[in-house]
Amino acid sequence: MSQNSRPPVREILIHERIGELRAALIDRDRIVDLRLERWSTHEARARWGQTYAARVTALDTRLGGAFLDLGVGEPAFAPFGRERDPDMRVGAGLHVRVVREAEGGKGPTVVSEGLAPAGPCPALIQDVPPWHGWPGEPREAEGVEIDRLDAAFEAALVPEVAIPGGGVLTIECTRALTAIDVDSANRETGGSDPARFARSLNLAAVPEIVRQIRLRGLAGLICVDFTGPRRKGDPEALTKALISAFDAEKNGGVAAPKTEVLPVSRLGIAEIARQKRRPALADICLDRSGQPTGETLAIDGIARLAEALRTAKGRHVTLIAPQAALAFLQADPIGWQGEVADTIGGAYRLEAARPGQATCEVVIT
Repeated sequence: MSQNSRPPVREILIHERIGELRAALIDRDRIVDLRLERWSTHEARARWGQTYAARVTALDTRLGGAFLDLGVGEPAFAPFGRERDPDMRVGAGLHVRVVREAEGGKGPTVVSEGLAPAGPCPALIQDVPPWHGWPGEPREAEGVEIDRLDAAFEAALVPEVAIPGGGVLTIECTRALTAIDVDSANRETGGSDPARFARSLNLAAVPEIVRQIRLRGLAGLICVDFTGPRRKGDPEALTKALISAFDAEKNGGVAAPKTEVLPVSRLGIAEIARQKRRPALADICLDRSGQPTGETLAIDGIARLAEALRTAKGRHVTLIAPQAALAFLQADPIGWQGEVADTIGGAYRLEAARPGQATCEVVIT
């Protein structure tokens, strides 16, 4: 392969299907970051990086900030600390930028960039795409690339992840923090020195830990339980490796979240504080029990239906959906039925799944 025909070091792939847009950042042919935007929330919430002409509705000195109306979604909060800008007063119009999206009943967080420009207020000033903060321009995924994106999003919702060379990461999210456990699993011991084996496993796990944090959109407090036993100098080596791996995230112009890594404790626990910007992938796709939401199941079902309609050639097509997905499909808050009619066409019907069926199914008869 000539130098001119080599694939780019970094590129952005996007794929929009009915109900959502998926984006992936690829670095040296490996997917390192994922973004997902649902049609259902595209215009219903403020998104990280957007700027608004916002109206100040209230000041709260106890919280040290102001509440603002963005014209969309929940009221936003703009912290002002001890010294409040004179422009930040009730009724004022401010030019603000979203630095954290709404989550868990809390509205978005914004920072003021001065007085709002002349014009409607509240109102959106500048929109941003889902891949905002990644370097370069996107291109549409095709063929096997779409399958690759599908597999990456599916894998990013699974609790267990293989470590290159053997071993397993288990990732569990709670309200307070995200816990990541490093386990040797099926990794070859390579000798009779347990401490040396543990060091090798832990260092091999670090790049995958950082990659999974990026892929899944994990933020807030993240605790990593490295395996033992440990020798003198191992905690320092792991701390250095983690810091280096997060620093590498910014290579090539990626606007990475602020991340702080505390020294690994003598018990082998690493504490990571990562800036929250967007909902984690699991928060979008899964319910509190860790199962796919009705919307997630429905969007997958619509994709299956669309593919079936393209190949049915006059035969009857039935989309069989679990109850939660069926309710979403019938309510149609995203206008998927009109989209199917306009872009694909063909007749189909919806049917409730049998008890115990967990995913959508398409039947052609």
